[in-house]
Amino acid sequence: MLKRLVDKIPINKGAVKRGQKAPDFTLPDQDDNPVRLYDVLERGPVMVIFYPGDFTPVCTAQLCSYRDQYAAFRDFGLELLGISDDPVSKHQHFRTKQSLPFALLADPEHKVVDLYSGSSVFSSGRANRANYIIGKDATVLYAHVETISTMHRTSEDILVALGELKAAGKL
Repeated sequence: MLKRLVDKIPINKGAVKRGQKAPDFTLPDQDDNPVRLYDVLERGPVMVIFYPGDFTPVCTAQLCSYRDQYAAFRDFGLELLGISDDPVSKHQHFRTKQSLPFALLADPEHKVVDLYSGSSVFSSGRANRANYIIGKDATVLYAHVETISTMHRTSEDILVALGELKAAGKL
């Protein structure tokens, strides 16, 4: 019932959908090095993870879950990139404290956030929680934007999606 009501509230969910070509972007990582999506895609598929903020309970649980299953993601050839509007310095501290093996990209101006996941009142104006799996050819193979920021795709959800994509010959 609550989800049905929430789904009726207008939310900027971004414009990128499954089957479309993923727009390229360049953002600084936790060490202030520029990371370009299409450069990372040259090495294989990428999961871009949009999340509201470092050190928040749900975001920490989500990203640590992805950390714990990182080897399983890599078995599919998948690289991960986390994006929020937190600054580089906060990403650096969060990544180190949580021992995250993947880059965290800073988008304080919401240039990429608004294009992909959007934001809403439910994320306090911060990035909507979202996952995009992008194939090596830059095609969006999987797109999921959460309506409520306290929910997230688990590692198991993502691994099931990866298995389905692989079985369909898309990975």
